[in-house]
Amino acid sequence: MTDLVTTPRPRRSSGLLAFLIRRSPLAVLLVGIFLVAAIFGPWLAPHSMTDTNLTVALQPPSATYWLGTDPLGRDVLSRLLGSAQVAAQAFLIVVLIGGIFGTALGLVAGGLGGILDLVVSRLVEVLQGFPTILVAIVIVALFDPSLTNAMIAVGLAAIPDFARVSRSVAIQLRDREFIQATRGLGAGELRILWSEVLPNMVGPLIVIASFDGAQAVLWEASLSFLGMGVQSPAPSFGSMLREAQGYLAIQPSFAIIVGIAVSGVILGLNLLGDAISDYLDRGGK
Repeated sequence: MTDLVTTPRPRRSSGLLAFLIRRSPLAVLLVGIFLVAAIFGPWLAPHSMTDTNLTVALQPPSATYWLGTDPLGRDVLSRLLGSAQVAAQAFLIVVLIGGIFGTALGLVAGGLGGILDLVVSRLVEVLQGFPTILVAIVIVALFDPSLTNAMIAVGLAAIPDFARVSRSVAIQLRDREFIQATRGLGAGELRILWSEVLPNMVGPLIVIASFDGAQAVLWEASLSFLGMGVQSPAPSFGSMLREAQGYLAIQPSFAIIVGIAVSGVILGLNLLGDAISDYLDRGGK
């Protein structure tokens, strides 16, 4: 990846969207479907996400149940729409935790430098050294298994990514001409960091948010699969995969459909991150 920092100038969101459609239409399609499902899932669901009906358990895809039913007779499509909402919540929790704390640490460390930079760098290395799954187990053991508690652990693991990027951008920007001019007008260092440096690192942070958000979706599915995330009867990609595991020989389409859904979300977010990175590398052209 080339230098993401360019001479500050406004970028039109319409130009970014047009570039994304040209560069990676698959990413736009997959992420668009994910967003629609996450936002409008309760209204789009053709059946209840939680009501059971054993008389129609493990039905194959049909006109009534477009993607079939699970072992308890619940509509797979409806539960996938609910799972998309859960994945979106995981995305937001992780990006907010990692983004707010990581960006603040990196911004201050890179912008002010000195001993503060050294301390923050060591702290970030310590956070990076803890295995995500171990932190998740500790947090879930101390509190109740839930989406929020599981994603707090993943959010802590995302802090180093945001901190490294924001620190790198702050170091590149702190001696630029427009920063020197602002400093010459008497602006304080914290004000410069907030009003001049932070707005110019939004692009790189969006790229990191896309990649870490994809990891959040994967971790949410993994932890729910292990019983440490969303609890039944609430739907989630991980719990649906766990339910499908025991019926692969009887109804393999159940596991295949859920696997394709979660893979599509993660693939779309990763492709979107790559495309936005290319857009920034080209200077917004």
